[in-house]
Amino acid sequence: MNVLLITSLLACSSGDSNQAKTPAEIAAEHNKQLEETRAGLVSNLVMISLDTVSAEHMRLYGGTAEAPNLEKLGQDGVVYTNAYTHFPETAISHWTMMTGVLPDVHGDVPANGTSRYTGPTLAERLRDAGYQTAAFIGGETLTDRSTGLSRGFETYDDQHAWNRDDLKRPGKEVADKATQWIEEKKKSGKPFFAFVHFFDAHFPYTPAAPWDKKYDSTYNGSLTGSDADLMPFRDGKKTPTTEDLAHIKALYQGEISELDAILKPLLDAADDDKTMIVVTSDHGESFGHDYWFNHRDGLWDDITHVPLIMNGPNVPPHKRVGALTGLVDVMPTILDVLNLEPLDGVNGTSTRGVWTSPVLRPAIFSVTDPKRPSPQIAKRTLSQKLIAKRVDGKAIMDGAMRYAMSPDPQEADPTATLSEEFSEIGAEYNALLLPIIKKWQGDVPKKATVKPPPTPEEHERLKALGYVDGPAKAPTPE
Repeated sequence: MNVLLITSLLACSSGDSNQAKTPAEIAAEHNKQLEETRAGLVSNLVMISLDTVSAEHMRLYGGTAEAPNLEKLGQDGVVYTNAYTHFPETAISHWTMMTGVLPDVHGDVPANGTSRYTGPTLAERLRDAGYQTAAFIGGETLTDRSTGLSRGFETYDDQHAWNRDDLKRPGKEVADKATQWIEEKKKSGKPFFAFVHFFDAHFPYTPAAPWDKKYDSTYNGSLTGSDADLMPFRDGKKTPTTEDLAHIKALYQGEISELDAILKPLLDAADDDKTMIVVTSDHGESFGHDYWFNHRDGLWDDITHVPLIMNGPNVPPHKRVGALTGLVDVMPTILDVLNLEPLDGVNGTSTRGVWTSPVLRPAIFSVTDPKRPSPQIAKRTLSQKLIAKRVDGKAIMDGAMRYAMSPDPQEADPTATLSEEFSEIGAEYNALLLPIIKKWQGDVPKKATVKPPPTPEEHERLKALGYVDGPAKAPTPE
């Protein structure tokens, strides 16, 4: 029996029964029921988000970057080989994985400082089920000030000193704080949920030794992974040479390997027979298509294909699952594994079924920010993909980019003839979206309730990260 069912039964019990008891007695009985339910819960939960990590660069997914700790975690659990983000930006992508609903339900999170979604978040569900909850945040774009994502977290640790040259909170600091909290909560005997966010793989690409030369020790050029060096390429003013591109890729891959080493103490603390561990990313990074070292305005696979690993009680070992999976499926799967009641009326689905069956859904939809100058929508199946302009919620087929993924995994030829039906992708996406908007989307926050404008320092942080800028730089369908 789960907590939601217990709560419902208590609420529906006869008035005569409750009237015979004092409020203190009712509360004591409720707490006893909660304790009995907690004893039957499958596990604690540690959820780790590796901001801006493309699955395709990881050795676990056939790429270059070694991540032995994550590889071991995957070997002992489930690795999803076809997991995709629905939105290539930090704030809304994390809101999607924490709620199981598509990006448009959340509205303009950066502008509003919160989501318009009115349903419960994963943290709220677990808190209400008796979990102790905490989040440890590694980057400016996921602070509560920027996103309102603290809902349901009793602790939301997002404050850190800012280094203009690096832009991130050091991963070791994040891991140390999260590990200390987990070890303390283990002593309590009560279930806990720790969400841990790392910004280390986000640009600039400045891994420490030995990771700075691990994948390219012979480069003789002058280009570094610093923000100052990368900005002209990010702005579309320069194109890297083959050698420069290989070097910057190597620095990025070095950051992934360095991050894996940083994760080890955290994974060691979490890895027991009582804790479910989930590792994923909000989006990847572009190293091609004339869109360099960025992610906001593209929907190619190096941006949308993300790692997803699950490990722990009730999660089978040695599984590689190829079914199409989206970040909307993360919350429903966690609730299922933890034996908690599913939330009706969301876009996501528990993926436990695909541990034995090969199909979850026929396609994944992803969109870019509709307020950007050239918004896009993509539909991806296992074998084919279409990326089109998106105007007022409609997909514009003229000039759409079409890819046959099996012969062209790098998405080099945008003129493929697609055998599957892709002509109505805007309508298909809206059919998934509109019922959820009707059920869960609240009003845009009134000006009186919106947080004050960013301070000059906060504005500079967001500007440095590319979130305060001009027109889109990515090539888009014409």
